[in-house]
Amino acid sequence: MTVQKTISQLANQCVLCGLCLPHCPTYQVFHTENESPRGRISLFKALADGDLSLTDELFESLDHCLGCRACENMCPSEVDYSKISDLSRQQLVQSIQTQQSVKQKITETLLQNAPLRSLARLSNRLTGQSSLEQYYPVDNAFGKVALFTGCTGELFETQTLLDGIRLLNACGYEVVVPENQHCCGAIKRRQGDLDGMYEQIHDNIECFKPYLKDCQAIISLNNHCSGQLKEYVHLMIGSDSQAMTEHSFDIIAFLAQVFEQHSPDFLPLEQEVILHTSCSLKNVLHEAPLLERVLDTIPELKINKLDAKICCGTAGSYRLSYPDIAGQLLDNKLQKIMGYNKSKILVSSNLGCSLHYRQGLKKQGLDIEVVHPVGLLARQLRNVEF
Repeated sequence: MTVQKTISQLANQCVLCGLCLPHCPTYQVFHTENESPRGRISLFKALADGDLSLTDELFESLDHCLGCRACENMCPSEVDYSKISDLSRQQLVQSIQTQQSVKQKITETLLQNAPLRSLARLSNRLTGQSSLEQYYPVDNAFGKVALFTGCTGELFETQTLLDGIRLLNACGYEVVVPENQHCCGAIKRRQGDLDGMYEQIHDNIECFKPYLKDCQAIISLNNHCSGQLKEYVHLMIGSDSQAMTEHSFDIIAFLAQVFEQHSPDFLPLEQEVILHTSCSLKNVLHEAPLLERVLDTIPELKINKLDAKICCGTAGSYRLSYPDIAGQLLDNKLQKIMGYNKSKILVSSNLGCSLHYRQGLKKQGLDIEVVHPVGLLARQLRNVEF
């Protein structure tokens, strides 16, 4: 079956009920069918069937999708929107010259280029900042895990990775950080470069394969990467990809499981925090309740949950491609955050969302710290020295 026929067949599963519309971020912004999931599915099908010609304006409308997958999460017909989008993007980018800003090109090159990330690590060392080592042992260990750092981890969130390692050590797990790991493939996937994505998936599988014998899990601290790793088995069929998927855990899910058996002792924190739930955690991993369960291990902590129905607008590099849309979606979130005037901490387990929120909060002059859950948990560890 051709790619076009596959797209058309998958699109036929949509019954055009419209239940996805209230959950779609871009539909909330534009209020037009072209900017809704069912509208895009119809357009993808028309293009695949040859009933519609691609224009720059049409491509932009299709490209506005953030990939939050909220439509999939509530679709009664279980339409595989992400597969339709993946296959369609691959076809579209081959037939149109897309424009990228200089800032976006530089950023995406930096995120996906291993030598440049190595230079960033060297810069951290020369400036006295903490950097990741290759092995973090622990006495009387329950087991060993491998850390997936992702694109943004060592560039922008080194401290968060160190906090995650510290927390895993406190739970009794040795941590190894494999060298030469690559981007999870999510950026290439969104760009429609599926061949590039497959190459990154293959390289990551080869990188982590030697560690699967001794490590109980591959841990990611970024929900977006975690969701991509969990889908390796569907994106690249094979026993190696299945093994990679089976070993991959978002750190929130892993900690929720570990805390049931042997949770560290946490100091009380008499504060209110605002909890942001990422689209990846909710719609791809389906593990949103675990985030609150893990944070509940901190005594006296009060959690104010931010409405997670609509995406915050970050979507990887989306905020570089479409800053106006991303900014409008973020402003909606910031308005709700302002209502929690007692909260000085925003908790987010998605590194991209965290960067987006930090920028928005700073612009609004709001004195609210953005912290990864493992950062908050690491601060409250009792009687643990590292």
